[in-house]
Amino acid sequence: MSIEAYADHLGVATRTVAKWDAEPDIIPVPAMQQVLDTALETAPDAVKARFAILFERHTQEPTREHKHDSREVVMVAANESAEDAALRAAQCPTESISDLHDRTVYVARAYSSRPPMVAFVDARDVRDLARTLVQRTFRPSDLADLYVILGQTNALMGSIAFDLGNWQAAATLARSATTYAELAGHSSLQAWTLGLQGTLAFWRREPEQSLSYLSRGLSIAPHGVPHYRLLYIASRAHAVQGNEQAIGEVLAQARSDFEDRARRPDELNDSIRGEFTFDDARAAACAAAAWLHVGNGEKAASYAEAALNVYTSLPEERRPFSPTTGATIDLAAAYLISGNRDAAEEKLEAALTLPQELRNASLAGRLAKVKDILDNRGHAKEPRSKALSLRIDGWLKDTAARPDVVDEAI
Repeated sequence: MSIEAYADHLGVATRTVAKWDAEPDIIPVPAMQQVLDTALETAPDAVKARFAILFERHTQEPTREHKHDSREVVMVAANESAEDAALRAAQCPTESISDLHDRTVYVARAYSSRPPMVAFVDARDVRDLARTLVQRTFRPSDLADLYVILGQTNALMGSIAFDLGNWQAAATLARSATTYAELAGHSSLQAWTLGLQGTLAFWRREPEQSLSYLSRGLSIAPHGVPHYRLLYIASRAHAVQGNEQAIGEVLAQARSDFEDRARRPDELNDSIRGEFTFDDARAAACAAAAWLHVGNGEKAASYAEAALNVYTSLPEERRPFSPTTGATIDLAAAYLISGNRDAAEEKLEAALTLPQELRNASLAGRLAKVKDILDNRGHAKEPRSKALSLRIDGWLKDTAARPDVVDEAI
């Protein structure tokens, strides 16, 4: 409810509720406590259930965000998901599941517009509520819906953990997400989570393991976006192997799947959207990164420019900053390979001025690639190139969200 609606519901002044909202630690006078008690007692069962869950979690861990740094928070959440094996039976209000679904959609859609740790905490809160409700339901349909939510939230947390540079937690969360997707019988979500596992593997320089995950995903992925996405991710794994022929082959195969996207709508891509979307821009950015890795500046620039054309055509409030910035950095790297340093410097400015809370491991890895080009491809002795390399080095050193080992080759 709004402040005004809640005040009317309780029969108190609007300014009273506004004061509670502004000062959440305030203790109401006894008479007002009685009004609140009565409101809770007469509330629907679903409201009481949500209140009990939130109250229990609040009293058990009132300040856990302040007790740990971001890496500890992420790792603890990953282990909690991995250890969540004992599922019990009880009844679960349908409206609670609907609420969790709506909150998951919000986290996915707001993923790229907020600092990673803020998004991670939101996703973890939804996951925790879903885990509690799993222990209270015996209806198979409710249980399946909760497994889907658990798969989605673990997938989102896995992506964010990677953005924060915590690869161990990301891998654990991605495995948990895949397990929940399997339990739910949700092939599209399972394909998405296997794609995440494949992505993490090629960033760890394990292309064979990556292709194993992707092959498993392709065997179950519905045709359309789920299948299309995995082929583009496979191009990145082949790039780590240095296999230019395989890159071209999987990208050609992906193009042949293009028409299936319109004929076969996908819930994750078309309804939830946000981080689960794999559109033309992400496909082009993926191909750009693959060609960049094998040193083909011309093809990399072509794909990166195509990605940026899509991103910049969006209204600014809908433009995802991380994918847009990543494609911009890759375009700068492609320009450097092709000898166009002035254009590269211009493109890098937006990334180098990003506030720390918006930096992530993917952007760090891409900037490390640019630094590698500057330092090792005949640019090192040029004063401007040296100054740019030092500036990138400073950015990397000042960035908390770095991978456990920055892979400068990806």
